Amino acid sequence: MKCAVIGLGEFGRSVAIGLARNGAEVIAADIDMKRVNRVKDEVALAIRVDASHEHALLSQGIGDVDVLIAAIGDNFEAQVLLVVHAKQFGIKKIIARATTPDHIRVLKAVGADEVFNPEDEAARWTVQRLLITNITSYFELAEGFSIVEVEAPPGVVGKTLEQLDLRRSFRINLVAIKRTTEGPNETRILKTFNPVPMPGEVIQPGDTLALVGSVLDLANFISEYS
Repeated sequence: MKCAVIGLGEFGRSVAIGLARNGAEVIAADIDMKRVNRVKDEVALAIRVDASHEHALLSQGIGDVDVLIAAIGDNFEAQVLLVVHAKQFGIKKIIARATTPDHIRVLKAVGADEVFNPEDEAARWTVQRLLITNITSYFELAEGFSIVEVEAPPGVVGKTLEQLDLRRSFRINLVAIKRTTEGPNETRILKTFNPVPMPGEVIQPGDTLALVGSVLDLANFISEYS
């Protein structure tokens, strides 16, 4: 997959590096050469470009990418023009950063397929971590409802799913179990992944549980068995 990340502040830089480390071919661009230099050793191509200029973008191959992430945080006019140009180029997926509800509406109106606010995302993650201890990742399904990965709390170790009866006791569902083994340098290596745990499955130390439910019900479960 070929991606372009335009705007290399802390957020854009992290996205560009993350995509590259996961196998994407990344063009990283910014109008500030200092920012470009910070990421040049991490991506396929790092360039200085004025994102508001259509021809400048085309000359650097931006029109040929599969995904464009518009991450300009300090110039909303340039961010809007970038999305407009990307739409005209026919880029399949355009993802844009926004900081206010008005900006979200504008960016969607001019062609962004997805618009998000990193600060809101960070706030949601903080709330999840405060309410649900031992959480390692989460995905919000709807307002107040999430699928989360948590380290198995001590109180559930040695118990079967039938004994725990999570649906009746806490109104949550366990949808998968990841079992790991200790690797080098205190890392964990995936040993087994069980996507359909049966009632007789016994929770073991170090298991990671994938759970679905409301944030408060998930928090109550963790609190009960921690």
